[in-house]
Amino acid sequence: MKKGDETRKKILDKGFELASTLGLECLSIGALAEATQMSKSGLFAHFLSKENLQLKVMEHAGEVFNQVVIVPALKTPAGIQRIRKIMENWVQWTIDLSGGCIFVAAAAEYSDRPGLVQDFIIEQQNAWIGCLERIAKSAVSVGEFRSDTHCRVFAFELYSLILGFFSVPQLSKISGCG
Repeated sequence: MKKGDETRKKILDKGFELASTLGLECLSIGALAEATQMSKSGLFAHFLSKENLQLKVMEHAGEVFNQVVIVPALKTPAGIQRIRKIMENWVQWTIDLSGGCIFVAAAAEYSDRPGLVQDFIIEQQNAWIGCLERIAKSAVSVGEFRSDTHCRVFAFELYSLILGFFSVPQLSKISGCG
């Protein structure tokens, strides 16, 4: 990895941490410059605007999510086991973050704010629901779900359940996750 790539990864990791803790809207070039001990002008050169910074941090968070949650679960046999593994990984990933699931927080934070960040968040949500739908289809193909299962509805309902779980912090304490 080149030095420039390493620096950018360090910046995005710190931005991801700040956005998870403070919220995506509170993530600014100034706050990130302070957290990374870099100059504002140096960070501005990387991102050119707060909106671009937020988009890159959300993109980076999606890449981390894929590597930590989805890829390991895909090594589990198709079907209910894989679905459970994805949910376990997602809950653990969120517990390991200093401020909780950045996607859940950002979706709530930008639900009524039109623009590129909201568009990107909606795109990420749709991609995630699509992933859950494909995993449900794999459960049908191995005979663990009925052949008439509406996999898109299943994916949406599973996604909704996990969002509900994350939106009420007390639930993680009840379930023994926190």
